[in-house]
Amino acid sequence: MGTMAVGLISLVAVVLLFRYRSLITKFVGEVHAELVKCSWPWDPTETGVRRYRELIDSTTVVALTTLVLAAYTSGFDFLISRVVGWLVRF
Repeated sequence: MGTMAVGLISLVAVVLLFRYRSLITKFVGEVHAELVKCSWPWDPTETGVRRYRELIDSTTVVALTTLVLAAYTSGFDFLISRVVGWLVRF
């Protein structure tokens, strides 16, 4: 029963692929054309780690900014919870 279901699903997939092949080909071509226009965060002439320097720098900035904002939020939350706790006891 399971093999028959897989075979039927595969047959339906192949039929749909052949039926919509022109639309699929057009879509893939459009995707390729848009990806060629993209500005990638590395220089294709560089090799090794230097190739990804901008990507590594951007990732570092995002990670550090996230840590700073998390520390600020945690500190402010701690301070507010202490003040509210003091006011409730008062």
